[in-house]
Amino acid sequence: MFFQNYLYQIQTIPYLIASVLLITSIVFYFSEILNTNEVLFIKTNLMFWISVGYLLYLAGNIPIRVVRNYLFELVDLQNVLEISSILSIVMNFCFILGFIWGEKDKQY
Repeated sequence: MFFQNYLYQIQTIPYLIASVLLITSIVFYFSEILNTNEVLFIKTNLMFWISVGYLLYLAGNIPIRVVRNYLFELVDLQNVLEISSILSIVMNFCFILGFIWGEKDKQY
């Protein structure tokens, strides 16, 4: 609130803080998967696909958000928006794969 004018700039600092915390949580989740003694089938794990989608999106979108807010004079914004669109498509594709391949709960 004190560092940015929210009427004229996109909210980068709260987005960056939330993104870094979410990436940290995803890394902890992946380390938990690797350190478990259970046999996990990654292909059928919906949470894995959602985590991969968010990780890819956030890892690519953090620099894009910084460029859009602070370095917009130096970079062609059309290319930046195209990269952001591709990241969004990749994230949604990971979600779709997770929903298609994920195990379905059987309700009787």
